[in-house]
Amino acid sequence: MKLVNHKYDGEISPVYFSLAMKRSYNVFIIYFGIFILCMAAFGYPANCIPVFFWLIGTLVARYGIDHLWVRWNFLFYVIISAGWISYFIYFYGWNCGGTNFIMPLMLMSMFSVYDTFFTKITFTVFLFLLRMALFFHCQTYPVIYPLSTGQMLILQVVNTILSFVIMGVICITFSTNLQKAEKHLLLYNMELRQQAGTDPLTGLYNRRRMEEILDNHIAANPNEIFCIAIGDIDFFKSVNDTYGHDCGDLVLQELSALFKDKTMGKGHVCRWGGEEFLFFFPYVNLDQSSTLINDIKMSVSYHPIVYKDTALHITMTFGVEEYDYSSDLSALIKQADEKLYYGKTHGRNTVIF
Repeated sequence: MKLVNHKYDGEISPVYFSLAMKRSYNVFIIYFGIFILCMAAFGYPANCIPVFFWLIGTLVARYGIDHLWVRWNFLFYVIISAGWISYFIYFYGWNCGGTNFIMPLMLMSMFSVYDTFFTKITFTVFLFLLRMALFFHCQTYPVIYPLSTGQMLILQVVNTILSFVIMGVICITFSTNLQKAEKHLLLYNMELRQQAGTDPLTGLYNRRRMEEILDNHIAANPNEIFCIAIGDIDFFKSVNDTYGHDCGDLVLQELSALFKDKTMGKGHVCRWGGEEFLFFFPYVNLDQSSTLINDIKMSVSYHPIVYKDTALHITMTFGVEEYDYSSDLSALIKQADEKLYYGKTHGRNTVIF
């Protein structure tokens, strides 16, 4: 959510709140212009003079949005709205629709992020009492400027339309902001989830994410075959000791890119830890997965990694295990790891299945 720190503002003012007020003021400016035309058409040109003051006040308040504290802006909005409602009903009566503007004022107060729940309820009570006071006043005292039935109907239509326009502007502004905030939150959560499941060096899944994938697959497909393989880079420690950890990182990154390419559409791969990688091939048996892993092993050995004009020829050893429909995930991984250990102690650069 974008925030604006106004030059003269001791508080942080959200753009959407200022935008809602600006749009509301724009509608008020149009409304006062229409009202002046109505008074002139009704034959009451003198009644236009007070409305000019409301129009000027609205223009000043709109200008002040970018120059005053946000609470002052809201206070001016309340003064203009509540003041106009009181003025209109006092002079033109109850039947001209002036009370319609109470609802936009309530909406603006409810969407205010600066006020507590108690303050909002108190303001709602204030609006209710204002409405009741104006109602009983109209029942007790005659209007100052009585209008004909046709004139009251015109004002009723104008007030109804413009008050609904203001409510629509406020709701659209705030709902759009909420939708954007929700979308940003969703994308942020997705990004966090991706980061939590990704190895930062290689960009592959990390161990935690791969375990989730395997657990979910077994839970959803308990009777479907699959295979896993654990691969370890041969003599990786000597690479780090001879050329440095930057070279070791480069080896991990280039091999990871190779693994991504080789497993795309066939399975998943993660950095299991250090120089170990775990491969997951769903819906394939031991022979099929061994063929896939042998292809990866050959690709690794034929893929020279150049570091500072030095071409490194890397080999890997793999242990492959097939799901037997009964062993749990830890047991399956342990069996693959034992095969890997056997390959590491019997010549390396091999696939044990």
